[in-house]
Amino acid sequence: MNLTKKKCLIAYFSRKGQNYVGGKIVNLKVGNTEVVAKMIQKITGGDMFHIESVTAYPKDYGEITEVAKNELRTRARPKLTGRVENMGVYNMIFLGYPNWWGTPPMAVFTLLESYDFSGKTIAPFCTHEGSGMGHSEPD
Repeated sequence: MNLTKKKCLIAYFSRKGQNYVGGKIVNLKVGNTEVVAKMIQKITGGDMFHIESVTAYPKDYGEITEVAKNELRTRARPKLTGRVENMGVYNMIFLGYPNWWGTPPMAVFTLLESYDFSGKTIAPFCTHEGSGMGHSEPD
């Protein structure tokens, strides 16, 4: 894909702190999805947008998995801390997220439902600990 004539946005949800890595819980200074987002930004020169919920998630890994499961069950749409003010200028969106219970975190759906993506190309990228994309692409 030739990105030289595309205005790119890298929108990503990432969680630092306690994460499941290599079969155990570790404390990450930077979330895995943010690491990949920065790699894409380096290649494309695109603008970055960190998808963040107004309500902070628990720091404990066990607690966050339960919150994520509950948000999925209730189809929550958490409020976000910010907006992409100039979404209209982007024609290529790299959308990054961790796989939470087989799909993106609900905050990613908040972002997707907040804009008109007609005519834009969305390239999803998903970080996971072995579960793959799950059913995130059709979701």
